[in-house]
Amino acid sequence: MKKYLLLTGLLSFLLLISACSNDTESVTLQFGHPLPEDTNQAMKINEMAEAVEAQTDGRVKFEIYPNSQLGSETEMLQQLDVGAMNGLAIMVGSMQTMDMRLAIEDLPYMWPGAEEARQAYQGEFGEYISDIVSDYGMHTAGYLEWGFRHVTNNEGPIVQPEDLQGMNIRVAETALRVDTFERVGALPTVMAFSEVYGALQQGALDAQENPLENIVAPRLNEVQDYLSLTGHFYNTLMIVVDGETWEKIRPQDQEILTAEIDKISKEIQTANDETESEHIEFLKEKGMEVNDDVDKEAFREAMLPVYDEWEADVFGQEMMDMYRRNSGWGDE
Repeated sequence: MKKYLLLTGLLSFLLLISACSNDTESVTLQFGHPLPEDTNQAMKINEMAEAVEAQTDGRVKFEIYPNSQLGSETEMLQQLDVGAMNGLAIMVGSMQTMDMRLAIEDLPYMWPGAEEARQAYQGEFGEYISDIVSDYGMHTAGYLEWGFRHVTNNEGPIVQPEDLQGMNIRVAETALRVDTFERVGALPTVMAFSEVYGALQQGALDAQENPLENIVAPRLNEVQDYLSLTGHFYNTLMIVVDGETWEKIRPQDQEILTAEIDKISKEIQTANDETESEHIEFLKEKGMEVNDDVDKEAFREAMLPVYDEWEADVFGQEMMDMYRRNSGWGDE
């Protein structure tokens, strides 16, 4: 009897060890993102996935679905929430459908320049955002720069805020972006990016706004005549992993994944700095008129009222004080 109990206990122990081993044997991330496949960010995500799989000996794998194949950012976030997918690259501001405080990324003219934004996301500001996301059972594995957004249209150069008056401009599905453009008299239209080219081509839209990378890659120069370097929003992508899935990844493999994301993050920042002028020259060569004579101070002044209103209604003083400490604007 004792021998039987001993064997039974040993078998149970071996089964338990086997189950635990299987839990960490291999994790596949069904990973969606909204980026066109030929953007630098999308290609870097592919490189990261290959490097992680190689360095973990296949224990962490990726199935990548680019260009909103699994739906809009909001739809993919919902799928992540219910377990239909377990990894996602998403704009910080697009996470506001989960928690409105994450709309803070969509405040206009948040940062004096890219360097201030990068430092903020590497420090207290980025940690604050990650902590909010963790409250919803999700792990932030890193941030990737998307960049400053600029306006393209078919009517003429945008120099002053009033130049956007009455213009039907596509914006992403975020309330603060809609509010911001309404401040300058534009008519913001929420639309998935995959539909934008056709809408511009058919004249259903007058304008759109995006970083240079996402103007060049989808060839928006074919359906837009003017680019104005407004730099009104700065966007960052979060690499988000479902919390339960993250816990299934071995600690050493978590470190590998985090390190590879950090690596491509730095590479993307360098590439953004190096290719900005190249993108502008490319668009000029393709026939776009590029306007860098934008009165950004006038735009900032016209859009700043959203700060006080959203602080009172959504963000609260604590969050806004944290932002101000990290904004790079000094004592403004």
